[in-house]
Amino acid sequence: MDQTDTSPETSEIYFGRLAEMTPVERLAVGAALWRAGNSIQRSAMRRIHPGADDAEIAFRIAVTRFGPELARKAYRRT
Repeated sequence: MDQTDTSPETSEIYFGRLAEMTPVERLAVGAALWRAGNSIQRSAMRRIHPGADDAEIAFRIAVTRFGPELARKAYRRT
């Protein structure tokens, strides 16, 4: 069952606008959305771990994104 809170008219406008965008514009929108999500996640981690430094925050985010095993390898932690 496909559920949405977006009306068909709104979806049509949204997807129509996406179709009108150039690839560069779509990429810019995607990058802006990634930056916004990253900022929200970083803020949430700082709230959960207020004493953590930037490196620890980055590591904890990597754990949520890539799993603990890969994050430990990437950040050279045991």
